[in-house]
Amino acid sequence: MRQTTIFIVLFLHCVGLFSQHKLPDYKKKERLDLFFSKNDSVNIRNENGTVRFEHHYNEEALQGLTFRDTLFYNPLFLPIIFNGKILPLGLNLYNPNKNTESGQLINQNETFAPRLNRAKFIQSVRRNYYFNYPDRVNYSVKDFASNPPQIKGEDVLEGFNPFKAPISSETSFSLIVPTIEGAEIKRKYWILTGANSLQFSQNYFSANWHKGGISNMNINSLQKISLNYKKNKVRFNNILEWQLSVFNAPEDSLRKYSIGQDLIRYFGDFGIDAFIKRWSYSANLEARTQFFNSHKSNSTELLSSFLAPLYVNTGIGFKYELDEKSKKVRHRRLRMKLHLAPISVNFKYVGNDKVDVARFGIEENKKTSLYFGSTIINELTYDFNRYINWTSRLKFFTNYNNIDSEFENTLDMAHTKAFSTRIYLHLRYDDNVPKDPRFKYLQVNEMLSFGLNYKW
Repeated sequence: MRQTTIFIVLFLHCVGLFSQHKLPDYKKKERLDLFFSKNDSVNIRNENGTVRFEHHYNEEALQGLTFRDTLFYNPLFLPIIFNGKILPLGLNLYNPNKNTESGQLINQNETFAPRLNRAKFIQSVRRNYYFNYPDRVNYSVKDFASNPPQIKGEDVLEGFNPFKAPISSETSFSLIVPTIEGAEIKRKYWILTGANSLQFSQNYFSANWHKGGISNMNINSLQKISLNYKKNKVRFNNILEWQLSVFNAPEDSLRKYSIGQDLIRYFGDFGIDAFIKRWSYSANLEARTQFFNSHKSNSTELLSSFLAPLYVNTGIGFKYELDEKSKKVRHRRLRMKLHLAPISVNFKYVGNDKVDVARFGIEENKKTSLYFGSTIINELTYDFNRYINWTSRLKFFTNYNNIDSEFENTLDMAHTKAFSTRIYLHLRYDDNVPKDPRFKYLQVNEMLSFGLNYKW
């Protein structure tokens, strides 16, 4: 059967050669006679005249071969060892593009041509490695003539041999879980955060602003610390902030600078989650005063000072919290806290005899005033994106005869992590103070600033 197969292959090859060159009949006959005459010297003819091809091989050449010698491998991923083959395999001394044949019997992709091209590619990669990284080629074929290099050491892991240990795991490393000493991580119930800013600003005050002040260019400072507690259903939030603006006073002949915005405020609320989602029972306390003295321009009249005035507001009621993130716009977020205190107390105190108490809605010859009523406080923070956010705070108190309310708005536009532009608008309404001919009971404080801004 083997001899018949070899005969058929040789016969088709001969037919292909004759068909490619399209020789005349007499030429074909001459080549056939030459072909058979040459084969008669090495092969035996049968009685019918056909040639019997026999395959001869040396059995001694197969001695010493093992199963490992029959494994297929890709030389491209073997360690780079210099084999001395620098010249490319396809080096020709004649034009390789010259076609001496008019046709092909077998498609090139069905022959060994793709494998030969692959071998040429591997050889070219290794040859380029010789030229580009000669310092990384540590061995050459001459180093393995007698004794191949061996790796010594007890820490070397033996490779997996499926015939030596057919049932063992294929991994050469240990699967034993190492013992690790665990560390106890305690949950933090108190969270401390803060914000610090130092900015240059332009400021505007209405003539009837309750603390006084003139429109100016100033330096504004904001220091804010928050300490919040949360455990199970109990929440306790604390905010302490200090706002201070110092501006030049060119119109003041008695002093070179004046104090504009000076506010020390503490706000705390204690709450327990209710049975309705986002609602809680709460009690809040707010205290506001200032640190420095504030004078009227070109006068020694004292308008306000430390604890003059002191505002204290406390109430018991409910709180609603909302925290929603946009599903379409990244970093867009809405946070809101609504405090409803049906039972509330508003207390005012002026601790300096030189300060006019009528500016703060207190009767003459008195230092304090106490009102019972209701309070609504709404805190809103809206992040347009990662760099622009708007903060709003509305406080409304009424004793059902008078109204005392404040509306603060801050638009913060961050240029970097440290610099930002801020627009601040503070509106205040108090119908228990003397009426201003222009703004009536409305008081306005506007500020545009640019400078340092840091949050932690």
